[in-house]
Amino acid sequence: MSGSLMGTALSGLRAAQIGLSTTSNNIANVETKGYNRQIIGLSESGGTSASGLFAGSGVSVTGVQRQYEQYLSTQLNDANSELGASKSHLAQISQIDNLLADDGGINKQMQSFFAGMQTLADNPANTSTRQALLGDAQSMTAQFRATDSYLKNMSNNTVAQMGGVVDEINSYSKQIATLNVQITQTQAKTGTPPNDMLDQRDLAVAKLSELTGISVVNQDGQYTVSLSTGQSLVSGKQVQKLEMVDAEDDPTRRAVALRASDGSLFELDESKLTGGTLGGLTQFRSQSLEPTQLRLDQIAHTLATSVNELQTGGFDLDGDAGKALFTAGTPAVVASSANIGNGMPTVSFTDDISRVAASNYKLTVNSNEASGYSLTRLDSGQAVNAADAGLDVTVPAGMTNGDSFVIKPLANAAGQLSVSSEMTPEGIAARGSLSEGVRGNSNALAMANVQNQNLINGSTSLNTAYASLVSDVGNKTATLKSSNAAQTQISQELKSAQQSVSGVNIDEEAANMLKYQQLYSASAQMIRASSEMFDALIGIMR
Repeated sequence: MSGSLMGTALSGLRAAQIGLSTTSNNIANVETKGYNRQIIGLSESGGTSASGLFAGSGVSVTGVQRQYEQYLSTQLNDANSELGASKSHLAQISQIDNLLADDGGINKQMQSFFAGMQTLADNPANTSTRQALLGDAQSMTAQFRATDSYLKNMSNNTVAQMGGVVDEINSYSKQIATLNVQITQTQAKTGTPPNDMLDQRDLAVAKLSELTGISVVNQDGQYTVSLSTGQSLVSGKQVQKLEMVDAEDDPTRRAVALRASDGSLFELDESKLTGGTLGGLTQFRSQSLEPTQLRLDQIAHTLATSVNELQTGGFDLDGDAGKALFTAGTPAVVASSANIGNGMPTVSFTDDISRVAASNYKLTVNSNEASGYSLTRLDSGQAVNAADAGLDVTVPAGMTNGDSFVIKPLANAAGQLSVSSEMTPEGIAARGSLSEGVRGNSNALAMANVQNQNLINGSTSLNTAYASLVSDVGNKTATLKSSNAAQTQISQELKSAQQSVSGVNIDEEAANMLKYQQLYSASAQMIRASSEMFDALIGIMR
């Protein structure tokens, strides 16, 4: 009897010890990121039957279980992924918003230039007025170049940040794959799940979800992690790395690619690479930064081309034919790195400025087309005719079918905009014909009126186009701020729900500690009582 009592008391003592150890571990890790609260599982030990009686034999510890809810963790990771994308996009676009909203920016400089042209029209023979106009033109073009330089630096910084995030993603992917192996091996040896490793793996997944959108599937205790684009990053112990590479269609542009297990590179679809910091950066570049650069280039190109057309059609103060006031860029053509042939199409502008859109194009050689090629707008994916895009395209004979090229009509229009080095104050062609004399101003009036003409897309003036650009960036920034605030609230609520299951509550652990202390003391007393009974029995037998 005393032996049975001793065994029962010892089982209680062991349960109390493990309970105290588990509670102590919870308290020690109350501030440990990624730690999931642990509890011990208890079950009644099998009883024994003797002399027609059935008696219990104590308690068994079935294991130490971590309080983890997969559904809540997945929801929290998804929310944090969306929050990461929103934060990174907002942080970047806010810089553009501040740049364009500057009261002393491009809009003010354009107004000063056209006001100076109107002043010249009022007094076309005045050399000082001409010199002042030239100064206004130089200030305006300098502002265009400075803004373009700022945006190009942002583009370079964005690519650099993307590269840093890609390195972090690869690091966490490797950690998850390593832990997949360690967890499987440890569980096979011990028969129990290694809670610390499980916590480490889930923390790595949580960190990874903050960097990019992912989906996770648990297959026989191992995680398979896939990108939002559908490609697998981690499958058991196998890891596929991300890399920054030159885009195949446009080698001047950096893109994210997946290095497959066989060593091949697969360029990821940027439009589907969503979620996390990486998704936010790619969306910012493709949806905010590059459209802003194109619209700025469109304004610069339209201004320079329109003024130059009038300038070269008039006569300067000395009676000579006018020369171009501004430098004007030409379309750039970039060959795909996958091309087989060496030929290059030639691209130039038509006379219809209003058709030149803020977009790049993809030209694909196709001998079945009458023109010898097909042309697609990259911003919308729509097929267009070159003439409708304000372009004159010539594809040389003998080019290889399927070869493709990116046409950038407005490449560096703002970055290269400047006053011609040959231009002098006297060279401004204020008069439209020699018959007007030195006080002729018809051409100056026409150039001053350029700001009021609907030249952008055939429907918008220069000033209105720039104001629309500023407004669109501002509205997108405001929308992202609102979205970011809402997503922050969602993440906080999900974090609270997840912590209510997995988080350590000090008050609850204190109560558990007291409970297990009492169990330990009571079990120890039972052991002492059992020992005294055994001693008494031995004494009787003597």
